Amino acid sequence: MRVLAWSIVAAAAGFTLYVYFHNPFEGGVTLCMFHALTGLDCPGCGMTRAAWLLMHGHPIQSLAQNPFLFVIFIAAYMGIAELSPYLIGRRLPQLHIPNWMLIVLCALLFVFTIARNVIKFL
Repeated sequence: MRVLAWSIVAAAAGFTLYVYFHNPFEGGVTLCMFHALTGLDCPGCGMTRAAWLLMHGHPIQSLAQNPFLFVIFIAAYMGIAELSPYLIGRRLPQLHIPNWMLIVLCALLFVFTIARNVIKFL
């Protein structure tokens, strides 16, 4: 399990470094299969651009690309906290997100996805 935990950390670090040094506005860094198949934006579309902007000190522009970037940070912490016994030998404090908050987040993601795609057709 320790090897798996460190492999996940290494993959995330590698992707982060790749995004940092490769401007997604100048060429495709990632490929969204949902967008390729439908022509519509998924809830995650713009996340790479948002991360790149945030890493380069542009938090407002980052939120304009995809305002749900903060969810990635929460999920990353939750993952690290879960893997912490294998990474650092002790358990980090867990985040306990109530079910109602997850339902609200899913509803917001749904509305966000619909709204950003409807705007294209207006």
